[in-house]
Amino acid sequence: MIKKTLLLITLGLTLIPDLLLTTVTTIAAPTNSVSQLTIPRPKPRFAPRRRSLLRFKVPGIRGSRNLEAGAARGKCSPQDINGVLPPKPATIAANQIPVELTISDRPTFFVSVPRTSAKQAVFLLRDEAGEEIVDKTLPLTASSGIMSYTLPADFQGLEVGKKYRWRFSLLCDPTRGDRSGDPVASGWIERTELPATVAKKLETATNKQRILIYADNGYWHDTLKTLADLRAASPNDLTLVRDWDDLLRSVGLETISKQPLIQLSITTASSP
Repeated sequence: MIKKTLLLITLGLTLIPDLLLTTVTTIAAPTNSVSQLTIPRPKPRFAPRRRSLLRFKVPGIRGSRNLEAGAARGKCSPQDINGVLPPKPATIAANQIPVELTISDRPTFFVSVPRTSAKQAVFLLRDEAGEEIVDKTLPLTASSGIMSYTLPADFQGLEVGKKYRWRFSLLCDPTRGDRSGDPVASGWIERTELPATVAKKLETATNKQRILIYADNGYWHDTLKTLADLRAASPNDLTLVRDWDDLLRSVGLETISKQPLIQLSITTASSP
């Protein structure tokens, strides 16, 4: 009679996070008969990570009463030019306009210019009393786009706790003294003290992390400037392009998100 040898096979299953790996263990067989069971390993399956959307948290920005808002159409632009700014919070009264907060002493200002025949623009900065402290003439290197201007290094810097009004206008006809037909965009800004908790986070943050921190704490100009700089340094980075689109979309500015970014520099200047 033929004797049958029964091989006992123990299958040990080991769970590893996100993957199921199968481990095979065999019990020793008689010397005259060796058997081994092989089970193919399943291919690992990774769930695609969803990209988190970059959103700006619009704070309860303090309004200043009876301050003139600004956006005007002129002779050299068939459409309005507008500051690239978040919407007016519902908590601000009709006779008030928002004052954006920044932690920078020399912030960057952004204006959307749909189309213009102008070759120059003028940037003005006044304090709350109306005293002019910056007057810069800027060449336009493009006829449309989101144009940005950063306060220069020779400017003494915004003071903490003080409000300033900025004004960006297209110079339709430089040879005429009448500027009433120039398209204008304007807004208000206040430099604020950086809270210790936010400063601590920024100490070790990368530039991409800084964008999230600025956006979460309501620093619009700082958020926009940091992301614009990253895009300029890496123009082919599609993640940054999507972040820019998400950021503008979060404040209702999706219609201008595809406009090119244009950094303006100074040609002539006059400052007190």
